[in-house]
Amino acid sequence: MSAWTRLVVRIALSVLLAAVLLAAWAYHAAWVRYGDALDQLQARSMRLDGLAAAGGEIDAALKTVSTDTARWLHPASANAQNEVQQRLREIIVASGATLVSAQGVLEPAAEGQQQLALIRLTATVGGSWENVVHFLEALQTQTPVFWVRNAGFLRDGASKGGKAQSVRITLQLEAPLAPEKAAP
Repeated sequence: MSAWTRLVVRIALSVLLAAVLLAAWAYHAAWVRYGDALDQLQARSMRLDGLAAAGGEIDAALKTVSTDTARWLHPASANAQNEVQQRLREIIVASGATLVSAQGVLEPAAEGQQQLALIRLTATVGGSWENVVHFLEALQTQTPVFWVRNAGFLRDGASKGGKAQSVRITLQLEAPLAPEKAAP
């Protein structure tokens, strides 16, 4: 064998060895990526299997939470705004205070967000201090709830003399509405 033939064979064997080593490295890299991806998929699959297995427990917990929170939310209906305003009037009248003015507006739940629809109310209530305090106590213990966002007091009557003073309170309230059930 001549020197040139040996050189060509060595170069060919070196290139072949380099190609085999490169292919082995590429195969190893691909196998490692496959193993990592498989580990991720198995972990996700196990979480999904766990969720599927706990589906009954999750449904029971959601029903319990819905039942527990339902008493805190005003029922959603086509006349929800009028019903909430009427309920506020009933609380005011029952306390002995006088409703001076009330306005309400429906604020629907934002799409794609975890928020409840609300009725925003502004009410001005007047009367004796005792009656207004009774009204505020009744409002605080009321279920479904009225969230007080702002309150302003104004005293009516003379500051001197034996006459009783009265008070006028302006409230900004929110009444959360229960989510409407989707039709099956």
